[in-house]
Amino acid sequence: MTHPTITQIAPAVQCVAVQTGQFKTARMVLQLALPLRRNQPAQTAANALLPFLLHRCSAAYPTPRKLEQKLAELYGAVLSANVNKLGEAQILSIGLTAMDDRFALAGEKIAEECAALLLDLLFNPVINESTVELEKRLLIERLESEEGDKWKYAAQRAEALMCSEEAYGLHPLGEKEAVAALTVDDIQAAWERMLIAAPMQLTMVSNAACEPVCHAWRERFASQTRQPAMPQTQFIATPGDVRNFREEQQIEQAKLTIGFRAGVNSASENDYALRVATDIFGGGIHSKLFLSVREKLSLCYHVSAQQHRHKGLVMVRAGIDTEKFDEARVAILDMLAQVQAGDFSAEDLATSQRSMCDSYTTYTDLPETLAAWYGMGLLSGEHVTPQQACAHINAVTREQVIAAAQGIALDSVYLLATKEGANE
Repeated sequence: MTHPTITQIAPAVQCVAVQTGQFKTARMVLQLALPLRRNQPAQTAANALLPFLLHRCSAAYPTPRKLEQKLAELYGAVLSANVNKLGEAQILSIGLTAMDDRFALAGEKIAEECAALLLDLLFNPVINESTVELEKRLLIERLESEEGDKWKYAAQRAEALMCSEEAYGLHPLGEKEAVAALTVDDIQAAWERMLIAAPMQLTMVSNAACEPVCHAWRERFASQTRQPAMPQTQFIATPGDVRNFREEQQIEQAKLTIGFRAGVNSASENDYALRVATDIFGGGIHSKLFLSVREKLSLCYHVSAQQHRHKGLVMVRAGIDTEKFDEARVAILDMLAQVQAGDFSAEDLATSQRSMCDSYTTYTDLPETLAAWYGMGLLSGEHVTPQQACAHINAVTREQVIAAAQGIALDSVYLLATKEGANE
């Protein structure tokens, strides 16, 4: 795999380019990082609205129809927008997938045109009553859709309760009430603030050279005032007393979420050892949670553990029958205790390492997933290849896994329980 070329565009603005002829399509993604702030719901909501509004139209393409015509001219390029969180940063994304330059019928520089289009969307948005009201309605619908998805609802609710005193507990899309109250002035102010303060990364996966794209972006940012501020994440290595939360809804299957602090003070501390420890604990069908809690004990329909490395959390999520809550909770904690005690074999370790490396390798299968892989380095500035990550994983020792697991401590337990006689 070709190593990425990293080019500085402006203060806290960089281009990460992977030049490859592996794919027929190319992917270009602009990501912007803004801090999640507690007690500022309007700002969180306004930030969340921005990428969806920006990718809809611009001064050069003032209506969605005109923008669609431009995308059609780019051989059917597809434009998308998204918002998520990485640590305690709200990550705004606008992406383009287009045909790779070498397939253009008339030799068009598709990558350069896509880069120019992204610049236009970023710097020349159409912010007025009509566009803002449309995006407010659509964003509220997205939030309502997530409430209807009980897995997503339970995951977000558990994080909100566990991290109620931390910015990480906030929903990256904001709250419905805050979205509904947004004004055109709020969005205009959020856009101006974003251009000045947000660290940005343009990730490019294409056979085209990145130099012309970087040159165009550098020229455009030359006149832009920048006072970037990198969002900071609050890491809590040691939790206090265990907290228990319970809600009831009209659902058939209860959703159990158990939150742990990973015992780290940064995303890089014990990073690869923690990844392996979490995988042995609950990373897949080879893990202790799957083989014991699900298969052997039949205490849940689904169970897995996931490391949130940019926040220092490990979250276990399980679908259970409400009456099996106590048994499932005890069994899950017992499986963690086994990893902490070193109760796993050399084959367990090798299987986990092999499974993780197989997973990393799949990121190279598509330009979208490869761009997503390098996008995870927006905050850290680290851009290791999937192969380099595999080498780090394979270098983890049994002793390192045990030490990392021993730092994982129970913080909270959340149960979205079923009401008697419920139908989902």
